[in-house]
Amino acid sequence: MIYCGNEKGSALLISLLLIAMLSILAIMTVKSSNTDIDLTFNQLNTDKTFYIAEAGARRAIVQLNADPTWTAGYSSVAFNNGTYTVQIIDSSANAGLKDTIVIISSGWTISAQAVIEMAVIPAYNSPFKSALFGDDIVELKNGMSTDSYNSDSGSYAATQDTLCGDVGSNAGIVMHNGSNVGGDVVTSSDSSSLDINAGATVTGDIKYNVPKETLDPIPQSEFDIAEAYNDNVSGISGSYSYNPSSHAFETSSTVTLSDGTYYFSSLILKNSAELLIAPGAAVKIYVTGDIEIKNSGGVNAGGTPGDLMFLSQGDLVLKNSGEIYAVFYNPDGDADLRNSSDFYGSIVANTIIVHNKAGFHYDRSLGSKRLGGNIGFAAVAWRQRS
Repeated sequence: MIYCGNEKGSALLISLLLIAMLSILAIMTVKSSNTDIDLTFNQLNTDKTFYIAEAGARRAIVQLNADPTWTAGYSSVAFNNGTYTVQIIDSSANAGLKDTIVIISSGWTISAQAVIEMAVIPAYNSPFKSALFGDDIVELKNGMSTDSYNSDSGSYAATQDTLCGDVGSNAGIVMHNGSNVGGDVVTSSDSSSLDINAGATVTGDIKYNVPKETLDPIPQSEFDIAEAYNDNVSGISGSYSYNPSSHAFETSSTVTLSDGTYYFSSLILKNSAELLIAPGAAVKIYVTGDIEIKNSGGVNAGGTPGDLMFLSQGDLVLKNSGEIYAVFYNPDGDADLRNSSDFYGSIVANTIIVHNKAGFHYDRSLGSKRLGGNIGFAAVAWRQRS
């Protein structure tokens, strides 16, 4: 047998080369794994600092909601194995910001930093986004109708539209034969809460299971302040009856209210009586009892609805052929619009019933009308600074 020594040497060399290549490959794999671990660690730290910075900004919003005048910010607050520092910039530091507040929140960990800028604005309660809104049942009888116009843009005749006269409820809506809603019909309940007769008309959409509207009653403190400080004596001109002890008010004639706040336990306009608002005046009327506008009575007739606000703890009755240009708010009270009456503005009540041939004309300019003061702050924009 012949042995070839050169073949043995070649096999050994090849084996050594393979071992070397495998060793290099193993080293490269380990280095790659270490690099991946480093990258993952860095990414985790980057993400962590972002969330730390965001936590600082969110905490600042909570503090602003508790105290709208707060501007102190936070310095090096420990959070989730890191820290955040928050700076508040408002109109006191930058007049151009007006109502906007800028929150600058910086988050740190051992090896990373993130900075968030968040713009927040005050939030207000604007409940007058519908022609009629009931916390409970809204009932629309034969021949009644809703539509809309915009007092900011012109007269009813010039801006009238068969849309936006929406009717909403947190409960049920009943539309009888011949009733007409020039807008949407909306409820936060399910479809079974809508009882719409085949002969009724809705020009907009029919919606259900929408988010429920929160309707808070006017705080008692506001009524107490209105009782103590009002214009009942100096602000009313014309022929009327007013009892300063009981605060009951009624008239069978024409009276005019000047700019200011009024407080009554009840308000009654007898047949064909008129309640006018002085030119350019803005009037709030707090009523602890009921408001009754009798047949052919007029309230702010031809005026701007947003200039007259009824804030009530009782009910509203607008009798046959009566006319009101105003807003009415009492989520615990009832509103009753009788035959052939006309209401220009917006109503928020517990239950609402609109009788035959009554007309409701929503003023679209009321959609942004505020009720009360700032109810908190909401973020409208943010960015992460590099």
